[in-house]
Amino acid sequence: MAHLAIDEAAWSSAWRSHAVSEKAALALGLLAVAMVARDVRVDLAVVVVAFVAVTVGARVAPGLVLRVWALPAVFVVIGLVGVLVSIGPAPDDALWQAGPFSIGRSSLDRAVLTGSRAAAGAAAVLVLALTTPMTDVLGGLRRVGVPAFLVEIAGVVYRMIFTLLDSVGTIRESQTARLGYATRRAALASTGTLLAGVLVRAWTRAQRLEAGLAGRGYTGDLIVTTPARQASWRSLCGVVLVVGALMAWAVMSR
Repeated sequence: MAHLAIDEAAWSSAWRSHAVSEKAALALGLLAVAMVARDVRVDLAVVVVAFVAVTVGARVAPGLVLRVWALPAVFVVIGLVGVLVSIGPAPDDALWQAGPFSIGRSSLDRAVLTGSRAAAGAAAVLVLALTTPMTDVLGGLRRVGVPAFLVEIAGVVYRMIFTLLDSVGTIRESQTARLGYATRRAALASTGTLLAGVLVRAWTRAQRLEAGLAGRGYTGDLIVTTPARQASWRSLCGVVLVVGALMAWAVMSR
């Protein structure tokens, strides 16, 4: 599954030992450039920088990067249809028309810009997602002052996801061995049973987790030891130079 591949890539990344602040600065900086830019060329530059950073710098497999980058494509395309196609009287700059549906030059320009911005934003987020394990991200959030209970909720949800995925795999494997998906009717019944079983297991595990925390004297704060990594000023200066150059280009091209 894609999310498991993302987690494995983050743990095995060559940037695994780098400070979270370095990777977050690059990812957030590129994301800011993508939000400010109104030129497709700037967005393409953001994508290139992000891909080079992840594949060359962090040594993540290019195929994995492309697959993960393409995951939001379905949602982006659905959104772009609403931007691209107009319903009603055709605009003066109409390039195509079929009944009440039409595409104008202005709507085409907006769709292209929106699509390039979405692609650049997704690539920027991958810089952090594919190089930093979630445990490091949560530790970084705690250090910058995010309320502890929010960090802990995120951590528990993150860990429960893997537990539930394991449950889904176990139940489905058992159903498949019993020919639970041999016919359409059997597949529908097996899917319903699978969802019900996962729901029950999730509820049971949540209750056990709550009881376990209470038995250990939980008072609202989970103390987790995370290794302290000092940010490299050389790396931060490089990030500032790259992001600063892209931001200057984005501002001047508006």
